[in-house]
Amino acid sequence: MMTKLGILLDETGGSIKTGPFGTALKAAEYSENGVPLISVGEIGDGRLSIGKKTPRVSEETTERLSEYLLWRGDVVIGRKGAVERSALINEDQDGYFLGSDGMRVRFGDSINSTFMAYQFRSDAVRRWLISHASGTTMASMNQAILSKLPILVPPNRTQQAIAEVLGALDDKIAANERLSSGAQSLLQEHFAMLGLDRFADTGPFLTVNDLFEVNPRTSRKVTGQSPYLGMKDLPDTSMTVSSWSTREAKSGARFVNGDVLLARITPCLENGKAGYVDFLENAEIGIGSTEFIVVRARDPLLSVVPFFLTKSERFRDFAIRHMQGTSGRQRLAASDVAGYQLAEVEDERLNRFGELSTSLLERVRTAVAESQGLAHTRDELLPLLMSGKISVKDAEKVVSDAV
Repeated sequence: MMTKLGILLDETGGSIKTGPFGTALKAAEYSENGVPLISVGEIGDGRLSIGKKTPRVSEETTERLSEYLLWRGDVVIGRKGAVERSALINEDQDGYFLGSDGMRVRFGDSINSTFMAYQFRSDAVRRWLISHASGTTMASMNQAILSKLPILVPPNRTQQAIAEVLGALDDKIAANERLSSGAQSLLQEHFAMLGLDRFADTGPFLTVNDLFEVNPRTSRKVTGQSPYLGMKDLPDTSMTVSSWSTREAKSGARFVNGDVLLARITPCLENGKAGYVDFLENAEIGIGSTEFIVVRARDPLLSVVPFFLTKSERFRDFAIRHMQGTSGRQRLAASDVAGYQLAEVEDERLNRFGELSTSLLERVRTAVAESQGLAHTRDELLPLLMSGKISVKDAEKVVSDAV
């Protein structure tokens, strides 16, 4: 059965809420600690992205504006700009705060919110939101428009079955992400114990250029369509790259597997954008943003070391202090990175770290590749299930084979 979102919510006791406007929440009430404030920038593809730059509000503010608190099962969408983005609030995010550039949909108890969250991620709903948004320079969504969204409401048993079958894929993807995150944390700890990023004021020292090439040249000319990595594709927390595109090989940074890419421009550098390249085919050369610095280990065994260097507090402080340029367009020079001083560490210890990282990265690479396949399967099943072109039973078989 098809209906409109507003009608469904009226009939089942649900609601739509827009984040606080104007003086309801003042910028002075933002804080470094407290409850994350969820606006369009934190809403991704089905999930929230909470980082160091995410604004927060105090518990006193959330008590004063408790009607804007998010509950488990709420679906949040972007109100300005990326109006097609949506995410389901899970149990760990219960109590987060709705920002002014976000909207919250809360379903009644008779509706499976997980099923609805998947429906919001479908191509049909995304296209509808984009095409019906108001505004000429920036897309904007409001409650009146959102209430008219056509929504599919099958029997509750069917809602639950679809949510479970798609959820099984997302659960496996989440498990792979935990594995990758755990491997990254372990390597970060071992890198810190290595002591490489420690200034040796009383003894011999190395520079980055002694161990790594900064913006190395590629000997082979790149023509035609090539893998392309834009700034938005460079991760700010995870280690490996999970999304990229292709484009004609023109200007831009050149890189190969085993290289580390570092954003050199504000605010991307401050936000920690850096990534380890391992997604290219053998001997393939990738193209990246002109705002990348490429770092390549002279010894392939140490290829991952530059990534953990970019995450160290000492290096980050150095990089931010050495940015030059006008406000808002400051950049870090590759020559400053090349001259950055490191402590001298025995080759044996460096090699042990390299062997450990090689072993763990192979597991991460396998997990990332599996997750990409699972996400592809999920995205193919979603419209088929929503349209009834495939039964839940058939979808369960596909999912069982995939996981």
